[in-house]
Amino acid sequence: IKNSNPDGILIWGNPKESALIVNQIRELGIEVPLFASDRTVSPVFIAIAGENAEGLVTTCQYNPKSDNPKLKAFKKKYAERFNMEPDVFAAHAYDGMNIIIESIQKAGLNRYLIRDLLTDLETFQGYEGVTGKLIIDNAYNDVGTIYMARLKEGKFGFYPSPLKVPEID
Repeated sequence: IKNSNPDGILIWGNPKESALIVNQIRELGIEVPLFASDRTVSPVFIAIAGENAEGLVTTCQYNPKSDNPKLKAFKKKYAERFNMEPDVFAAHAYDGMNIIIESIQKAGLNRYLIRDLLTDLETFQGYEGVTGKLIIDNAYNDVGTIYMARLKEGKFGFYPSPLKVPEID
């Protein structure tokens, strides 16, 4: 990589492994901008990579520093139970499970009716969870706001992406 003189490097992996790669990149004297997968939005990544990751840019499917009251309550309960901050996957799993629970409450214990609710695009369109507002397109993709995240002084700052996803018919 060093011999190819890159303009930047994209790292895609889990927090620990990504941090070790960042450390190796910097140990080799490669001083280019670093970009990474959302898995780096993690205390594990920050603890291992330290100052080597300063300026790293990634994305995150929600803003974990949002003023959303549901998110604040979730983070508090999660930290009390697991003695750690929830990551993006814990937050999305929590929202997903709440959608399933709400479907069961609406449909009863009938798996076909539950499935019908979960596959109806209108049922949970605009659902407000801990990760924000759920916006699903016709292919069942979550096309809600994506946040850019930059590591500065050991902490991630989160900024809504200026890109707008086009409407899909």
